[in-house]
Amino acid sequence: MSEQQDALEDLESSGVLAALAWANASAYRRTMEDYDPDTGHDQGWVGSTAHRLFVDRLHRAFSTGKHSVDSPESASAGLDLVAAGLAPGEHRKMPLITPGLVVRSDLNQSPGWRCGDWRFLLTSFVYGESNRIPWPQKSPTKQRVASQGQPTGWLDPHPTLFGEELDSLAAAIQALRDEDAELNATTLIAAHSIERELSIRELYLGRSRLNRGGGDAWYWKHDLLAASPGTRTTESIPASPGPLPGSPGVQDAPVRLRRQPSEGSGERYQASGQNDK
Repeated sequence: MSEQQDALEDLESSGVLAALAWANASAYRRTMEDYDPDTGHDQGWVGSTAHRLFVDRLHRAFSTGKHSVDSPESASAGLDLVAAGLAPGEHRKMPLITPGLVVRSDLNQSPGWRCGDWRFLLTSFVYGESNRIPWPQKSPTKQRVASQGQPTGWLDPHPTLFGEELDSLAAAIQALRDEDAELNATTLIAAHSIERELSIRELYLGRSRLNRGGGDAWYWKHDLLAASPGTRTTESIPASPGPLPGSPGVQDAPVRLRRQPSEGSGERYQASGQNDK
């Protein structure tokens, strides 16, 4: 079985793939609702805002960050706090993942999470350019991840590194391998983008490849918005899940509550305008 199959099976069975799709849809929905070019919002504002909200939604789904809890048993109180700030009914679509199954695993202050053998970080990219993401122009963290080494059995058809550059890359690869070995994990990238005028998204999970001199940006990638092979690879921003105007009121179904997170847990994320640490 290939690394891609292993990763996707593990992360699908644990609910991580569903959480990534839910969090991304929620983040971009809110971003585009707030987007107003007349106030000065531009593509940079859309990208940085959606990225921060993506991180926030994943913390909610994984019970990490400010939504962390002490134990799985304590997750039965306080879901009203998890739902705060979401669109009406949106929290009921959030995948329920046992706290502790996915843990926070940042890399050089870049928000990350780990589930079993897999750690994943986030990055944004220019819409339609997923196969040409220029990792050498990204942050040192993303360059380091793209340098971690190729999956077993993969041969690079375009080797381009020589001399001191190769020595430097080898050191970066070894550093990340040592860290990932300690974590017993391989680092993946969840890459997201939007076409602002049409409000259609892209979302991929894969193993990035350091493409110095050009070439494919991935060893492998998976389209998280495609329901099945052959379907379209973009998705429009979903409508708010609240009740339709004029529809009769229906009492909310009972929901599982999650306890209020303890103060002083130390799980904090410092928001910034940068979305590529």
